[in-house]
Amino acid sequence: MAERFRLPALGHTMEKGRVVEWLVAEGERVERGAPLLSVETDKAVVEVESPASGVVLRLVAAVDQELKVGGTLAWIGEPGDAVDDTPDDAGGEAAVSAERRVTPVARRLAERHGIDADALEGTGPGGRVTKEDVQRAVESGVKAPAKAPARSLPPGTEVVPVTGIRRTAAERLSASWAATPLVTLGVEVDLGECVAVRAAHAEAWREQHGIVPNLNDIVLKAAVDAVTAHPRLNAAWMDGEIHQYAAVNVGVAMDVPEGLIVPVIHAAGAMDVFEIARQARRLLRRSRKGELTLADLEGATFTVTNLAPLGVDWFTPVLNPPQCAILGVGRVRRAAVPVGDAILARDVSTLVLSFDHRVLDGAPCARYLEDLRGRLERPREWLGSV
Repeated sequence: MAERFRLPALGHTMEKGRVVEWLVAEGERVERGAPLLSVETDKAVVEVESPASGVVLRLVAAVDQELKVGGTLAWIGEPGDAVDDTPDDAGGEAAVSAERRVTPVARRLAERHGIDADALEGTGPGGRVTKEDVQRAVESGVKAPAKAPARSLPPGTEVVPVTGIRRTAAERLSASWAATPLVTLGVEVDLGECVAVRAAHAEAWREQHGIVPNLNDIVLKAAVDAVTAHPRLNAAWMDGEIHQYAAVNVGVAMDVPEGLIVPVIHAAGAMDVFEIARQARRLLRRSRKGELTLADLEGATFTVTNLAPLGVDWFTPVLNPPQCAILGVGRVRRAAVPVGDAILARDVSTLVLSFDHRVLDGAPCARYLEDLRGRLERPREWLGSV
């Protein structure tokens, strides 16, 4: 009998996935371990491999359709094998949403020909309107009647469906904001010495290590070392319990066209500033190319988010659940700072720590920020000698 191919859990937080592209066609033979389709999870787009060798007897899930974990993707077997048509049990297919009843290709084609794709009768799985349905309407010369708007919108208003990474971020951060007693503390840090040490050692670092850490790398290193010294921040609230982690895996928030993603530098607590810089650049390159894997995106125990490149002085970062703390970094700006008996113009930045009050109190977080400020204002003690 044919084997039902279900959507596997591709990460411990994954509850559902969206079919991005089938890499095989019905009737095509595949081998166990060969890529069958691409699926968008709550973190990335990944290829899913065939669990068995055989012929693809039926593709059940349509492109752009969302399924719960355990929902049926396809049937694989040998020619003549029976396919079970009974309703799906564990998991099951999620219904195609109204926004996704029309495939993206079909919608674009319909718009070019002045056809209301939403009013067409779909022949795809679950009544989905496909490119072929639109093409038939074009060839028939009959335009689908426009439907009355479901709601009154101001002229020029565009309704943008929230999907993929944006939807996942919205759902998780909304849940975090609603459930977490979030507290935020901030300090102003003089980064003048960091800037000076980096300038003085740039050539030597390039020759010796092949890389010159930027200011963000230096802040990342100091933040990780401070977490190592204050391990209570390296924890999570899960199922009513505090999970305390040994390794510091730092998530580095990045802005990509698809939305906010947070790739992870694993075991960052054991790295020097040069290795942190290399890993940060590797993750940035992969994120821009859309090549991040689930391994790159899972396992963060603490997060750093930096809006300095966008000119933001300070902000309130929202926790990335289930982590208990996140550090926000503002831009470096010139400000008047007391130095001894003098007032000098210095390079300063505002660092803001948001934390889960169920896991932490204000005092340990304040001590963390004070330690971090000390490391950044006295970098020659740990950075000048590397």
